Amino acid sequence: MKRFTSSAVNEGRRRLRSLFLPGVATLPVVAGCGVESDPLDPGPPDIESLVFAASLGVDLSEMTLLPSGLYIRDLTVGEGASVGQQQGARFNYQGWLHDGTPVDGGEYPIDQFSPGAFISPFDGEVYYLVGSGQTIAGWDIGLEGMRVGGARQIVVPPRLGFGAAGSLDGRVPGNAVLVYRFELLAVEP
Repeated sequence: MKRFTSSAVNEGRRRLRSLFLPGVATLPVVAGCGVESDPLDPGPPDIESLVFAASLGVDLSEMTLLPSGLYIRDLTVGEGASVGQQQGARFNYQGWLHDGTPVDGGEYPIDQFSPGAFISPFDGEVYYLVGSGQTIAGWDIGLEGMRVGGARQIVVPPRLGFGAAGSLDGRVPGNAVLVYRFELLAVEP
């Protein structure tokens, strides 16, 4: 059996410390950055630098930028009741990626039902409880304040849409900027 002298043990400890202490000392600096870089994921785009498909008619200079980062523009101001949070809304809508690729035509199977948005089997219109959080946050923010008879265009940043992951069905890629057009048909309590 080999015996270690105290000087050999101390030398071993010193060497171990020299290996690990620099890593420990830099750990808070690296962890404090809060940056997880993935060279394959460029992150969310700068909406103001995007080129929108001409067919969408998006003009950011004509839109209102809300504190949430959502852009809205009333194409037609309705004259009916205004929709607020926790109120039901019946509306038609369409959704596209910023390049004009359609991602949502407002069509669901007739038997689809959720507490959020669904097609009513009674009249075929989309129904959604504004503020329920059952669809993307851009809808909750973008529908609020619309008046019956009105049409509104919204530009949704990724964090208010499907985020970095994209939609579960794959129609919306990660970090996609979305454009929706709503026509408000009715407001229900």
